[in-house]
Amino acid sequence: MELAAPNAEGNVWPRQRCPAFTPRGGASENTCWYCVYADFHLDKPRCLEVGVCYWPKKILD
Repeated sequence: MELAAPNAEGNVWPRQRCPAFTPRGGASENTCWYCVYADFHLDKPRCLEVGVCYWPKKILD
């Protein structure tokens, strides 16, 4: 699902994507799940099904 703009401080789902998509290392898709601005708690023991967009503040490298 293509978003018209980043959903800053809002919810994002793994298969969404916006024009601000910036891949993090190892990205295999151009979706929020692989974006540096999305926080799905990938660094925690259990990841989230719905993440939060922290654009323009970069979260992961």
